[in-house]
Amino acid sequence: MNEKEYFEKIKSYKLIANKSLGQNFLINPQVAEKIVKLLEIKEKDNILEIGAGLGSLSFFLEKSPGISELIDVDERMLMFLNEQFKNSKNIEVKRQNILKHDLSKFNKIIGNLPYYITSGIIEKLLLDAKNAEIIVLMTQKEVYPKLLKANKSPLSLFLNYVADISSPIEIGRNNFAPAPHVDSVVFVIKPNKNIKNPDNEKLFKVMKQLFLLRRKNILNNLTNLVKNKEKAHEILEKMNIDTNKRPEELPINFYIDLLKMI
Repeated sequence: MNEKEYFEKIKSYKLIANKSLGQNFLINPQVAEKIVKLLEIKEKDNILEIGAGLGSLSFFLEKSPGISELIDVDERMLMFLNEQFKNSKNIEVKRQNILKHDLSKFNKIIGNLPYYITSGIIEKLLLDAKNAEIIVLMTQKEVYPKLLKANKSPLSLFLNYVADISSPIEIGRNNFAPAPHVDSVVFVIKPNKNIKNPDNEKLFKVMKQLFLLRRKNILNNLTNLVKNKEKAHEILEKMNIDTNKRPEELPINFYIDLLKMI
């Protein structure tokens, strides 16, 4: 099937989109090809596509020199993908939940993430995709600023510790069927050596616990973690940290050093 026929077919399937799964199908082949090119695919690359849907990105992944695994949880999408790529030598289709999937073999990852689970998927990628070199994600436009250093959260702090994140490319809502209520953006995450640190899971867990009470200062949050206010005060004093600081005011190095102390 050629490009025009394939994307016309996707348009005709717009009525089967499952709103509860955040399905909006990309129907612009030029945009889809541009997104896939961000992966910089080379021969022998192992690529994972998250939530492949009707295969807008998959169409161009098949034309690349890499080996791609397409995953989705919707049986209707999987039937469509299996039919379209049944003769492909570099495409494998699987019914799989990204949050339960082994990511260790993939060095390139791409996906259009549903809004309701975006943070959970990014967390999974940063903790488990230790061999990833490039991750290309499409999300709702409002998600991207929350991942920047200026909008600190455990996820944004951790992301900026283990990876570099590119400037976003805006994708208008008219490029999808059915059209969503908001525009989307595509951005590239390039992990650095910190993504392989063995203590990352413990570090992120501590960070999330210390952000639980956002309006409380770091002393109260640390007390809640170690269950002893005197001990918490002693730790912060040794680290020369102002006890009135809030969790979002402290740099990633504070959390790294704190993990070592507790």
